[in-house]
Amino acid sequence: MGSGLAIQTAINSRLRMYVTSPYLSSAISFIVGAVFLLVLTLLSGQSPLISSTIITSNPWWLWFGGVVGSIALTANVLLFPRLGSIQTSVLPVFGQIIMGMVIDQFGLFQSPQLGMTSTKVVGVVLVTVGMLLATGIIRNRVKVISEINTSRVGRIGWQLFGIVAGALTSIQTAINGHLGAVLRSPMHAAMISFTIGAIILVIVTLSIRVPVRQNLMIAFNSGIGNWWIWIGGILGGSYVFAGSWLVPQIGTGQVVVIALFGQLLFSALIDQFGYFGSHVNRISMIRVIGLVILFIGTLITHFM
Repeated sequence: MGSGLAIQTAINSRLRMYVTSPYLSSAISFIVGAVFLLVLTLLSGQSPLISSTIITSNPWWLWFGGVVGSIALTANVLLFPRLGSIQTSVLPVFGQIIMGMVIDQFGLFQSPQLGMTSTKVVGVVLVTVGMLLATGIIRNRVKVISEINTSRVGRIGWQLFGIVAGALTSIQTAINGHLGAVLRSPMHAAMISFTIGAIILVIVTLSIRVPVRQNLMIAFNSGIGNWWIWIGGILGGSYVFAGSWLVPQIGTGQVVVIALFGQLLFSALIDQFGYFGSHVNRISMIRVIGLVILFIGTLITHFM
């Protein structure tokens, strides 16, 4: 899950360069993911429709996975010019970890209730330290300050939004996990979530009058040799599908933490080798140490 999410981020970043609009690129990603999951649902012999009984007999929040997912996906686009690259990466991840553990502690969204233990606390602390080292925020405190161009009061608001965006990712994982159990199909649940997210992003894109046709033509002409810029939605759909399947089995917190490790590991590899047209950013020793600490924390959180 985590590795796919890291690759999706790199692909969508390249797609944004071609379509110019961050909202249009997010909408494309969700539409591709929804179509991909719809095809898989039909091939599995399931109906993509939902009975009225299921809708009326379940809590209202069961259908909000796509809503929070669309917000979380586009949050980095809004945060980057205001907080800089490092905080844009770290704050949502921090929100993911904390919300994942809160969901497990109280069994929110009908997730498996897995109480916090002293061992898990140690694991979460290690995961947090490893995350800070792996993303470079500890090593680059001066750079963080120099990247910020927003007023202090406004900056705090955007920082809180970054944490909330990460928390929304964990909430989406928990909601889709329960939706998969209700529909008895994690694939169907992921399709519903992506379809709702796609509809929302299309509405937003059209409401702000993005020149969709013109931007898509530019993307098709400019990115004709980079066919892979259109498959980010498939990876995102696979991420949501895997989360819907795993949450009922091992809990939201563990899914989030383990996926986080995969995300940071493959992000480091993408930086190291410049995959998917990204800039080469060689892995430093401190970043390797951070990944090792993160891996140890993940093992403690999951297996002890």
